Amino acid sequence: MGTERGKTGKLTLIDGCVLIALIGAAACVLTPAVSQAKEEKKLSDMVQRLQVIRSQMWLYRSEHNGLLPGQRTAVSAVRPEDFAAALNQSCLDGGVPYLRQIPENPYVADPNAAAAITCVNDPDARPTGQEGTGWWFNAATGEFYACDSAFHTNY
Repeated sequence: MGTERGKTGKLTLIDGCVLIALIGAAACVLTPAVSQAKEEKKLSDMVQRLQVIRSQMWLYRSEHNGLLPGQRTAVSAVRPEDFAAALNQSCLDGGVPYLRQIPENPYVADPNAAAAITCVNDPDARPTGQEGTGWWFNAATGEFYACDSAFHTNY
């Protein structure tokens, strides 16, 4: 009777169970790989955004006599809105903004905080990852980091 399946093309209950088990096993194997790839893409996006912001900060500094974005003097503190406004203005030589907008940190779920910046003016300060903003800027040192988690403050 086992040969009838080949003639009719129908699956038996056992064949269906084996097929479902194979699909389930494949899903179990692929899910972590897909999840890891998504996480690697997210981290890559964050690092790339950091590099863009930092490079535009240094371009700004080179075009403004050593002042960092938002500084009025070499020792002045910087407010987040002044930092963003300075980078939104046009480059001196190209007529295009340094940044059209501050990029969002992809690890920050709150859209109001993802592009927000914590600004400090203390050469000894370091981000903690608990600031509640996507980015951290120290006007005293020119350091710019992600601050969505303690781990990401290393980038």
